[in-house]
Amino acid sequence: MLIAEFCRRADLTRDAVRLYVSLGLIKPGTSASGSRYQHFEQADVERVALIKVGQHLGFTLKQIVALSQEYEAGALDRARRLAVMQAQLAQVQEKAAKLDQLQAYLHAKIAWIEGGECGEEPSFCGLAAATFLRGEPRPAS
Repeated sequence: MLIAEFCRRADLTRDAVRLYVSLGLIKPGTSASGSRYQHFEQADVERVALIKVGQHLGFTLKQIVALSQEYEAGALDRARRLAVMQAQLAQVQEKAAKLDQLQAYLHAKIAWIEGGECGEEPSFCGLAAATFLRGEPRPAS
């Protein structure tokens, strides 16, 4: 399939496809007739789906490229895969904890606003963002 069809099937923009090709994440072929057009296979669509899963898990494209190279070199054994997944889980858990803090702050702030802004305004980790959001000048530091 040509790039337009590949973009549609893989749900990617042409720029994203070009980036993936330049990073070596996908390797389109060319026709035997010497055409300059790149040809993509269903396996490339499936590879993009796998890349997207990696991105949803929090891996950067740089990390995905490195892991792909390790895999192709036969260096991604069971122990290495386990270590990579455990490290990624730790990062996801850290992000989840930060999101929990944000969510708790937003709940408290909404309750404070709904309650007529009575009492002490909730603060987020001691930051003076509340006065900034109200348009008041920031205190001198």
